[in-house]
Amino acid sequence: MLQPSIYQKRVMLGLLLICQFFSCEKVYDAPPTALEAAFAADMSIKDLRAKHVMGKFEQITEAKSIVAVVVADDASDNFYKSLVIQDSTGGITVRMDGIKLCTSYPIGRKLSLNLKGLWLGDYGKLIQLGAGVDISDPANPGLLSIPSTLFDQIIRKGEIQTSVPALKVTIATLNNNYQSRLIQLDSVEFIPLDSAKAFADFTNKLSVNRTLKACNNGSIIVRTSGYANFANAKTPVGNGSVTGIYSVFGTTKQLIIRDERDLNLKRPRCK
Repeated sequence: MLQPSIYQKRVMLGLLLICQFFSCEKVYDAPPTALEAAFAADMSIKDLRAKHVMGKFEQITEAKSIVAVVVADDASDNFYKSLVIQDSTGGITVRMDGIKLCTSYPIGRKLSLNLKGLWLGDYGKLIQLGAGVDISDPANPGLLSIPSTLFDQIIRKGEIQTSVPALKVTIATLNNNYQSRLIQLDSVEFIPLDSAKAFADFTNKLSVNRTLKACNNGSIIVRTSGYANFANAKTPVGNGSVTGIYSVFGTTKQLIIRDERDLNLKRPRCK
């Protein structure tokens, strides 16, 4: 068998050293992509909401963004021209001048919103995000919806989650920190006067309030639009859990369900 020459040994040694050099070379993390950068929030919804003074309007002038998940859309028409989004710190309602928003922004979709130029306002003390201030009636200014032509400039769409868990709370503990958040109330039922009644006035397209009470303590309004596709359905007569978006109108606590699947009232009523 032929022995390798001195030259061959030197070549083999050089190749071995080169391989060792590259195998030990530090592997650096790849720079973030544009999509990853877009979904790196630099403001929480809690901090965004803290910028608002009730009854006032504030324009956001900083180049900030929030990243949130859609928890309510317009699929059932119980939410009109709006999305409700939340992150781990809070929720907010976004006024959007468009229909069938659910096709692009369904429940569970992760969004990144560019806040610069948008405005904060409130309706009945429910804090909202919009595009400007409507002063056509100077005595009653309102928040303008974001035009559909700006949707793609302001909103970046991310992946869709299969489910969004609701936050379990009690009626007694609800406060403004829970505004526009997906919540779940347990051991609740519609009061006898509002059981087995239509959720809303579908014929005249009028919203209706139904009262939901807890077995232990407290009650809350379930408000349903006359345009909701389940408006004519009857409220359940049993007891159980209800999921929905917490809202307010002045000092009145309200729960807005997204559709009938948010109701699980099949147990016996409170004694």
